[in-house]
Amino acid sequence: MSDEHSPNTTGTDDSLANPAWVVYINPFCFIVPDHEKAWEVSLDEINNHTYDHGKLSRIITKLPTPLGEEWPMLVCYDGGLAIPRALRFSQKEDAIEFFNTTLCNLFLGGMLCEAIDTRDVVWGKLHRKKHIWPVDYGDSVSSQLHAGLRTKFAGPLQTIALSSPATIPLSKFREAFSIGSALTSKLPAFSPKFFIIGVSELRNRNWSSSLSNLWISIEQLTDYLWKCKFLADASYHPTHEISKRVSSLRQDNRTWSSSVKQEILYQNGIIAAETLELIFPARQARNSLVHDGKGVSKEQALAACKGTIGLLSHCTDEYVRLDESLFSPQEDVLRRGKRITREVSFNDWKSLGTL
Repeated sequence: MSDEHSPNTTGTDDSLANPAWVVYINPFCFIVPDHEKAWEVSLDEINNHTYDHGKLSRIITKLPTPLGEEWPMLVCYDGGLAIPRALRFSQKEDAIEFFNTTLCNLFLGGMLCEAIDTRDVVWGKLHRKKHIWPVDYGDSVSSQLHAGLRTKFAGPLQTIALSSPATIPLSKFREAFSIGSALTSKLPAFSPKFFIIGVSELRNRNWSSSLSNLWISIEQLTDYLWKCKFLADASYHPTHEISKRVSSLRQDNRTWSSSVKQEILYQNGIIAAETLELIFPARQARNSLVHDGKGVSKEQALAACKGTIGLLSHCTDEYVRLDESLFSPQEDVLRRGKRITREVSFNDWKSLGTL
């Protein structure tokens, strides 16, 4: 431990005091208080493991949770997010739901981040009201990276992440959260986790998984527009109510399928033509995936994402503008394999088939 910021685990604190669930924002980043200069870690400190690891776990701000003012979410310098293992967050599954909602809010506010799952959630505790410490390693690359860096057990390929991390001013972080929260709070029937999972899968080029999750968001938003914009507006309906008409429009999902609802919403000017042009091929791809097991293309998954963003704008009456770099698929040679640009031989491979 190098200075006063470093956690001290040799004290007599109760090991069961202030337990927390912890996840980390991915991709790796530092969240820097506005009055501070971003922490610069030298290569010597990285190579010799002499960096002040206590700075990583330092609490820099807090955000609201549904538990009330006495139970805030705590945010650490290294992008760690922590909530108390109490009340409605006693179970890990509930923590996952909340964390993904938080990450979706940050994303909708213009901050790059990806969804988490049970592999990412680790245990920790509030230490001396200044740190979230210690943490376990978890089962994901992100959780193990952060735990390794915090405990100085990380290898060279992990510690190099400290050399040039993305830095986010705390004011921008809080602004992103505020913008996203304002949007999702208007849509109680919208499940943010499916949207952030769909976007994350899109970035990682998992087309079918991306479309499957994004289509849930598309259906939820379509239903919101149908009930709250179309059915609730008298100008779209006869002056004298026709018996059982509205109940049929509300309850008969076989007749009034998502495709029919979307067409009617378009014809009545509730959704724009460009939005319909995106969700229409996404629906066809989703049906082919579900009923025929056909694969999904990059273009179809990307259309589903852009269509969802369009529907969010229509639902909230806000122009939801997200830079495409936040959700566009990553062109990563290490993930996809370097393109072969010349003729190659498979003679050895073929010969093995004759053995």
